[in-house]
Amino acid sequence: MTMRIRELRLHRRDYKLSAPSVLAYEAIETAPNLAVSLELENGLIGWGNAAPDEHVTGETIESVERTIEDELRALVVGEDAGAIERIWANMRGRAPAHPTAVAAIDIALYDLLGKAANMPLARMLGGARAEIETTITLSIEDRETTLRRTREFLSRGFRALKIKCGLDPDEDIARVRAVRSLAGAGVRLTLDANQGYDVDTTLRVIGSLRDCGIAFIEQPVPARDLEALRELSARLPIPVMADESALDAADLLVTPAPLANLKLMKTGGITGALKANAIAEARGIRTMIGCMDESRISMAAAAHVALALHNLTFADLDGHLDIVDDLASGGLTIEDGMVRVGDAPGLGVVVT
Repeated sequence: MTMRIRELRLHRRDYKLSAPSVLAYEAIETAPNLAVSLELENGLIGWGNAAPDEHVTGETIESVERTIEDELRALVVGEDAGAIERIWANMRGRAPAHPTAVAAIDIALYDLLGKAANMPLARMLGGARAEIETTITLSIEDRETTLRRTREFLSRGFRALKIKCGLDPDEDIARVRAVRSLAGAGVRLTLDANQGYDVDTTLRVIGSLRDCGIAFIEQPVPARDLEALRELSARLPIPVMADESALDAADLLVTPAPLANLKLMKTGGITGALKANAIAEARGIRTMIGCMDESRISMAAAAHVALALHNLTFADLDGHLDIVDDLASGGLTIEDGMVRVGDAPGLGVVVT
């Protein structure tokens, strides 16, 4: 079967969010995404997607589009779509500071691979499990709104809540206590400070919440302060998860944290996530598959990776739930907080 890539097309969408996403370093009401379609000479089409976050990788939607057009297109069109490792290495070599741009094309290549093999991607990549529990995120909002959204999420069957924090430690403590009181002991709570604390503040917050059963805290301190991350990993009674400080495989070689959040937009797509997870597993670091505010295209890719790999212990796959008028449908389902994918080949998404 021919796998020669004939065309690369870009499809920008600035998605409105049904609920604003508020975290320690920004508030988001619109999520710019850039879908990528790769068409083979035989007419088969694969889909990928970029959802940049400038605070994490330094990329904007404009820089992603420019990088693909000016740097990556020539490396892709005319290539054998099955040569994913070669294409990925060439793209990373050409655009090392643009992992989200690389991710969009890489995801589309894997969609093509699954379609060509007539297999869902999760099965092709390893088939570790049939489902995985996902958290759903509570943004930084007032307590009344936080509790209203908690009730909504619980009524939809979610049993794992991620609580954003990092702006006001005392208010964070009060919000977390209120959520635990409402949710009860059977709901898993995790915190994500998005670099909003220092070491002393993190110790104080977690110490104040020691009776609340927090599973772990994500990136409490600035991304490049590995010494602070190391100190907290040694002193906290709960695990620390690296996120903004664990962008790719190279960062997984040196992170002192026992947990790491892998996002396709950080790692350069599925190929980069596989490399990062392999290093993490070799070092005894358990991983979570995370997300930005993303179309179902790349969210489906993340779900397939989560179901494929044993070391991916946790999932945060709610990035598409607040997207309004998504370009895509299908790809993944969430029922009672459990993420599943279907038997359709590749990503299983339908793009209109």
